[in-house]
Amino acid sequence: IIGGILAELPSGVTGKHIGTGIYLSSPNPFSVEVVEEDLMRCFQASVNDVQNLPNQCKHGYIVKISNSRMSNEDDYYLRFDGANDRDGVGSWSECAKSGIAKSLTNMPLVIQRTATTTFTVKQFTYADREVGDELTNPLPSFVGKRINKVLFFRNRLALLSGENVITSRPGTLGTPDFFNETALTVSASDPVDISAASMFPSELFDGIEVNTGLVVFSTNQQFLLASDDTVFNPDTAKLRSISTFNYSETIPPISLGTTLAYVDNSGKFSRFNEMANIQREGEPNIVEVSKVVPSLLPKDIDLLTNSRENSIILLGKTGSDDVFGYKYFQISDKRQQAAWFKWKLNNPLIYHFIINDEYFFLDSDYYLQSIKLVQTEDDPSTSINNVDFLLHVDNHTTVSGGNFDSATNLTTFSGVSWLNTVTSPNHELVVIDEGGTPAPTNDQGRYGKATVSGTSFTVPGNWSGVTLTIGYLYPYEVKFPTFYPTRQQGNSSSADVNSSLVLHRIKFHFGKVGLYETTLERVGKNDYTEVYESPIMDIYTASRAPYLEEHIQTVPVYEKNTNVDVTLRSSHPAPATLRAVSWEGDYSPKYYKRV
Repeated sequence: IIGGILAELPSGVTGKHIGTGIYLSSPNPFSVEVVEEDLMRCFQASVNDVQNLPNQCKHGYIVKISNSRMSNEDDYYLRFDGANDRDGVGSWSECAKSGIAKSLTNMPLVIQRTATTTFTVKQFTYADREVGDELTNPLPSFVGKRINKVLFFRNRLALLSGENVITSRPGTLGTPDFFNETALTVSASDPVDISAASMFPSELFDGIEVNTGLVVFSTNQQFLLASDDTVFNPDTAKLRSISTFNYSETIPPISLGTTLAYVDNSGKFSRFNEMANIQREGEPNIVEVSKVVPSLLPKDIDLLTNSRENSIILLGKTGSDDVFGYKYFQISDKRQQAAWFKWKLNNPLIYHFIINDEYFFLDSDYYLQSIKLVQTEDDPSTSINNVDFLLHVDNHTTVSGGNFDSATNLTTFSGVSWLNTVTSPNHELVVIDEGGTPAPTNDQGRYGKATVSGTSFTVPGNWSGVTLTIGYLYPYEVKFPTFYPTRQQGNSSSADVNSSLVLHRIKFHFGKVGLYETTLERVGKNDYTEVYESPIMDIYTASRAPYLEEHIQTVPVYEKNTNVDVTLRSSHPAPATLRAVSWEGDYSPKYYKRV
């Protein structure tokens, strides 16, 4: 029968005998009429029942299974895979509709480290659409749009694009798959593509994972991507609004361990906010940490880094030489102490980050420099009675081989190659005798200012025969606020700003300390500056550094508290570790009583 049909085919139509059927093809349209469907069936691109498919067919033949005439959402596609890729015996497997786009293009690139100083930028491998069509397995919503951020969330690759969060299938980070595994049913391992519903434009720019879900940020609102069930899947995923605070899209949010922090650049000055108690139900607690210094942070800050282990946050602005810091001390869920401070660099900042208790920054000289956040054995220090005193100099290193000229009383150090590669610093270059080589020396703690010429520099005095520490001096300055009497009330304290207080003296409680100075700026009077060397001349060994482990310095004031500003300064390699400040004076509350 099949042979007879093949012999009677019209011109232009070719047929191939496969099993109990015939595969017909032609470059021009043609039709096939089946007189008795109980004896023979014919299908082209679709069938209504999968049971109508033959057991033998052409290899690679694709058929649409139309399960319902009322809806296309339950349709799917099958491809015949012949044994050994040949026509005949084989099996039907689910596939994608022919002719539709199956690959993702213009996707994020990968920067891969291939050697110590070599990185390779290349295309990454993303999984293709293997099943379904534009309705049952559509392209991810980021196709044709800008991808703002790439994140990782619950073993999924998450992309933020427009108002949507798009996650890949779990466990496919090696080859991220953003398509459904099957068009027949919804699986817990399917990707999630969910939109943030809001009354405001809510393009998502960044996010950070917490234990309750993924917190994502738009410029004026924050959302939480989470699941009410134990399994995160397309049916249980929800993207809820949790707060409506402004957020600067140029700075990624950071985790402080148990809380989140982010920057708001919408006002005249930048704000630094902290978010705590993030839950699936209810709103989090958000505190403006920079409220106590409302004009400290300039607008358009774009660099943020932190170290949770050292409880420090550093903020900067590209092209500025100021770095703003926030140091806090946390016990359990209470923040016992916190303070803001500012560093001034020699050159404008390009980028910065913190790794392993060390702050790295790249300045306009394009030199990567570092500042250690904790003291280590490699830091320059001088030892007195088995106590190490850290020396405070920038860009410190060691130098030796100085030649002393007794006629000029100068020691010359030549061939210091890095001197002419650094832009002229804002501070003085000094050499310091730590007293270690040879040990002990009789000049421990002395320092001299260097005069630089090309790759050489000279220092007054005889500095030959010893290994010296060399670096730049930098100023240390603390400006104290107005002193008021305070009263403790439970866990908080209040200041009596309406009372009368005449400061008699201020006491600085130091830890390790050497040379420092204080300045009193008084209304209607000249500024008064006093330089202090901690030890009294007759209580430390001659030719040794005059440093102390602990010291309390009394500074006379005798001024009304609102008429004086107190500043502590130090521009010396010696430490000046301030632990506390106390005051003494005449205090009188202004109390009026009706007679």
